[in-house]
Amino acid sequence: MFAENSDKKPLEPIERDERFRLRSFSTIPMRYVFVGLSFIGFFLVYSFKAVLSMAIVAMVNDKDDHHSISARNLDDSKFNWNDAIKNNLLGSFFYGYVLTQIPAGIFGNKYGGKWIFSVCLLIASICSLLSPIAARQSYLFLMGLRFVQGLVEGVVFPCMNTLIAQWMPIMERTRGSTIIFSGSLIGSVFTLQTTSYFNDSQWGWPASFYLLGTIGVIWFVLFATLVYECPESHPYISLEERNYIVENGGGKRADMDVKIPYRKILTSIPVYGLLLTNFLQNWLMLTLFLYMPTYFKDILRMSHKQITWISGLPHLGCAMFGWLCSYLTDWLRSKGHFPITFIRKINAFIAYLPPALCVALIPLAGRNQPLSCLLFVLASTFGGACFSAFNSTHVDLAPDFAGILMGFSNGFGNIPGFLVPLTVSLLTKKKTLESWSSIFYIASITNLLTFLVYALMCTAELQPWGRVEREKEKKRIEKY
Repeated sequence: MFAENSDKKPLEPIERDERFRLRSFSTIPMRYVFVGLSFIGFFLVYSFKAVLSMAIVAMVNDKDDHHSISARNLDDSKFNWNDAIKNNLLGSFFYGYVLTQIPAGIFGNKYGGKWIFSVCLLIASICSLLSPIAARQSYLFLMGLRFVQGLVEGVVFPCMNTLIAQWMPIMERTRGSTIIFSGSLIGSVFTLQTTSYFNDSQWGWPASFYLLGTIGVIWFVLFATLVYECPESHPYISLEERNYIVENGGGKRADMDVKIPYRKILTSIPVYGLLLTNFLQNWLMLTLFLYMPTYFKDILRMSHKQITWISGLPHLGCAMFGWLCSYLTDWLRSKGHFPITFIRKINAFIAYLPPALCVALIPLAGRNQPLSCLLFVLASTFGGACFSAFNSTHVDLAPDFAGILMGFSNGFGNIPGFLVPLTVSLLTKKKTLESWSSIFYIASITNLLTFLVYALMCTAELQPWGRVEREKEKKRIEKY
């Protein structure tokens, strides 16, 4: 079933050393530790990304009519920032985020993902701790910190795909990666609620930055101590678990001096399918997660408390439905009745077509608050199936170059981060239901195209260039 061991030849034992004695004391599978800590890592990634968009409500002195651009006013927790400054502060993260996607894939493949991933999140944590101080000095300092956070967080998806390919057995890979990536959704919900609470509390908005930064520093210590680059280098993993991972598609990563097959990557139709899928699916998701609160406020006239409460439901729905789809995907795959490409495309059908329909119906719901909210939540919830489709395909195609593929696809896929705000600002100047209808119809069409692109161009079959031959690895397994 697995290409790595298809020859079924007896494998030679390796010599034991003293560190293997520690492995007999391992009670918790180390791949579960990896998944759990990686989940928290992505929880932090999106918390850092989202915290300013919530905290800025309490940071800005909206009562100021002059819209001064000075750093602060008499109350040093309130700032006189105009709309241009606020937009630049919120956008500065994304300016850095898109720059490191491709380099992260290349360096993660060459040097490993653990330290790049963890050190970059440590830097992001320190930036979070410094953000209140920077804001009180000048909005330019805060903008600089947000840019640095974007730079370092741009590495997370490429590096994590490299680690997933090493740590997750094939039959557990979909649910493992889904749990990890869903940390971003849970982090968004956590940040939405806690920042809203701190904004109205005696601690004020700085508490949100201090809390996340502190969690991030503690997480770094745990991740650096308990997670290793690959199972074969982990001193506490059991021999049974190590051999199970190696035999089933994981294990030692590719040699650092391996030549990356750029020509084959750049001439692969499935790779271009991933790039287009990422671009198109992000258009709808950004429309939902960034601008539905604005739609609720300007068109549906919902209160701030109503918006805060309803905005967390789509993230939770997406995460839980994603978990369900990932378990069903791995279960179907283990039965061997359907090829993995067919299973991935069924997930793509669920992830892209129902949300397209729901979003197209939002304008028809008019100013009906319950129906509009239901369509919003359903569109996001069904989108959770994409974790078992597009998000898992990079490792399917090329386990040894999954980080590089994710770097290319995520770099191209984040272009809508610039285009969606521009489109919304151009088409919704009148703030009417009719002007917003065009936004939803565009998002619906992009999701229809997403499914067509994925169905016609993508595959989940291992590519000929996707694995590096490791003759030595084939001869290594413990003999009991």
